[in-house]
Amino acid sequence: MIRGEKGFTLAETVTALMVFGVLLSVVLPLLGELKVQHRMNARKMEAVLLLQSEMERLQTVPGPSEGSRKEKSEGTVYRLRWEKKKVAPHLAGTYVEVVWNDAGKKERKRSLKTLNYTH
Repeated sequence: MIRGEKGFTLAETVTALMVFGVLLSVVLPLLGELKVQHRMNARKMEAVLLLQSEMERLQTVPGPSEGSRKEKSEGTVYRLRWEKKKVAPHLAGTYVEVVWNDAGKKERKRSLKTLNYTH
């Protein structure tokens, strides 16, 4: 820039726009990937919360039981399956599993197992 003149030259403006474009082309794919990861982690957390609440519910139900049900949350269908049975005279085993499909239609699964002393 020549002394006494105000503003930017065309070369300075084009250079600044090119640098901005390069930075933008790097940042936008990263933001997209972060959004996908956030959704995936939110679905995993939702599945863990469903597992924990179902396990707590089964701990209060006396006797053996098994079953399944579906839960829908924010467009994702979670399939819960549980089984509670006696494994010894005073010992009951509980198994809870949740299955869902991620954004890429890949099946994901989480499960919990526990043993409880019964009177």
